[in-house]
Amino acid sequence: MVQQTRKRRARCQCDPLCKQKPLKGQPFCEKHVRFCPRKAPLSGVEPPYEPHKYNRHKGIRESHNCYAYGLDWIELPVSKDCTKDACPIGYPQPGRASGYPKWSKVKGKRCPDLTARIMGEVPGVTFSTFTTRCPKGTRKIAPVIDENEDYHFYRQDKDGWWSHKPGSTKVTRRDATKRRIYDPLLASRQYPKSGLHYKQFCGYMCVPATRKHKLKRGGSKRLKRSDSKRSDSKRSDSKRSD
Repeated sequence: MVQQTRKRRARCQCDPLCKQKPLKGQPFCEKHVRFCPRKAPLSGVEPPYEPHKYNRHKGIRESHNCYAYGLDWIELPVSKDCTKDACPIGYPQPGRASGYPKWSKVKGKRCPDLTARIMGEVPGVTFSTFTTRCPKGTRKIAPVIDENEDYHFYRQDKDGWWSHKPGSTKVTRRDATKRRIYDPLLASRQYPKSGLHYKQFCGYMCVPATRKHKLKRGGSKRLKRSDSKRSDSKRSDSKRSD
């Protein structure tokens, strides 16, 4: 189910019905900071939070986007121009491996298109909810959309918290207000400096954790966006402070 997020104002991530403001630097309000009864149960195959795997080497960091990170996918092409020190190539793009057109050929971005692309190249994907445990052998990701600009992905880690990798920048557990991500639906996803606002929440999806995914890179090898913006659907070397 597609859900819209309009305001950047931070909200308590424990419960969609909670109207209390979160504490400074915290994802929860005063009422829920010590205990949140609403939980996203783990299936047991969630990946550990190991940001260094993507952050340590520039070549890996700049050639893997949120989609690759969400699927726990790391793969460098065999090429003299692509090493751990530098690899300025296109990102893996949802749907390219299953024959969907390039994003540049599509007018705008919508949740139904994005989720269809995921299901087309990642067999075994199912939709879920925050409070539902994924089927055996699968784990949660959460795609979101800025319909005029970009898509983005979050993934649930082994300890229950969520993380993401914005474009060519580093893996982080922080949302747009610098708070840890307990629920990507309730986390802030509006970034004024880049102009990106992922208002459309495409739902929670359970993806197979044991199968090696076959992804296809797309986009230009050249940098196309200015330093003021960051995109996962287009190759970019810009930075966003998360």
